[in-house]
Amino acid sequence: MRPVGLIAYLVIAFGVAWGIELGPVRRIGYATGRPAVLALLVIVMFTPALAAVVARLVEKRGFEDAGLRVGVAKYHLAAWLLPFGVAVVAVGLTVALGFGRLDLSMASALERIPAAQKQAAAAWLARYGAWVPVLTVVGTLTQGVVITSIATFGEEFGWRGYLLPRLLHLGPVRSMALVGVIWGIWHAPIIVQGHNYPGHPAVGVVLMIAFTTAWSVILGWLFLASRSVLAPTIGHASINSPAASLAAFIAGANPLLAGMIGLPGVAVAGLVALWLWLSGRLKVPAADPL
Repeated sequence: MRPVGLIAYLVIAFGVAWGIELGPVRRIGYATGRPAVLALLVIVMFTPALAAVVARLVEKRGFEDAGLRVGVAKYHLAAWLLPFGVAVVAVGLTVALGFGRLDLSMASALERIPAAQKQAAAAWLARYGAWVPVLTVVGTLTQGVVITSIATFGEEFGWRGYLLPRLLHLGPVRSMALVGVIWGIWHAPIIVQGHNYPGHPAVGVVLMIAFTTAWSVILGWLFLASRSVLAPTIGHASINSPAASLAAFIAGANPLLAGMIGLPGVAVAGLVALWLWLSGRLKVPAADPL
């Protein structure tokens, strides 16, 4: 395999994303939570897709291995519900192990929200009161996944739709793990600025790489099994929306030790990935053009 397309992909995916995060996002201040920052981070999520398109043009190849098809429906259902299930278990472990306490009022989460968003969030909590947990879960599992899927397609069209097929000659497990490491390193600039693990820039980057490696195996399995980039897109959206929203119900916790993105969540996702491997599910379908 000629590496020119792969090199082009990595240069663009990292160069444009890191340029935005280390440039305008850093100048504005990630912690401010200003709309401009959120808009820039959505743009960042489309950089892997941009890189994939350019790389395919460099290779003079089409999109036959990108998974641009509906695929097998049962894997879309798994993609939708599995991340939320992992997050529920991770929250349960966080509370059971004493790493944090359950806070269904979301009062603690309100204190962690950037000032630019705090007033609207406080008004929403005051209006709906005891219904907040139900509305949060239902809303993020439905419209949250649909809306978030638009942005996560930008990443999945790159990570699973382009990069994974280019590395499959290493074998499914190795290729998925390598994509996960690359995906985690790609997050480094924004993690250092306080995303996901505020106050823990160095360890946060390491834990993010562990997180993305575990989920790269799961999303890679969804891609290969469903024969569609839609499944990992839904799975990624479920990670970013309903699964991530459960962090709002944890109070008094170190982000390294709490919930979906902390050690409990990474451990649970890692066990799911290990089960997929040991059960022989990490295979390239014989009839697939990949």
